[in-house]
Amino acid sequence: MSTARHFIRRGEKLRPVPYEYRECGLAGIYLHSGYESDEHEGETYVSVIDTEGLHKCIGHHIVYTRKELLPEEIKFLRKTMDLTQSELGQWMGQSSQQVARWEKGQSAIPGPADRLLRAIFIVETNTTEDNWSFVDLLRSLEELDDSPPRKLAFCFDGDSWQQERRVA
Repeated sequence: MSTARHFIRRGEKLRPVPYEYRECGLAGIYLHSGYESDEHEGETYVSVIDTEGLHKCIGHHIVYTRKELLPEEIKFLRKTMDLTQSELGQWMGQSSQQVARWEKGQSAIPGPADRLLRAIFIVETNTTEDNWSFVDLLRSLEELDDSPPRKLAFCFDGDSWQQERRVA
């Protein structure tokens, strides 16, 4: 099963070669659209449209579909919320060193801390239109996907990023 995750901006033509979006800190994130690239003195510079919205969309995918958070996913969620390790640790009743150990994979994030991190992310990033209750998420975590990440498609509809139900 592929670990690549693909993102598409709705209404834009797909590029023949997707852009590997390494800047987000997660492996296997590819953008098929939703970005602009410019050449300057032999260097290619890429600008992602609505980076904050894309990161929230990726984060929501992680929170709602991954049974066990990977170390790099924990770091991604924290950074998407614009929190330091110390700030996240304070919110979770943990030390900044413990958060760092989770992010480095030196220790596994325990179940209650995992659930609290998901709840914090949802509360910090959801809008009032979101219809999934994080209480429902907490009840259903055992049923979530624990297989390796698969190909995913995300679309930008002109205002925000949304998960596409099928991969192009």
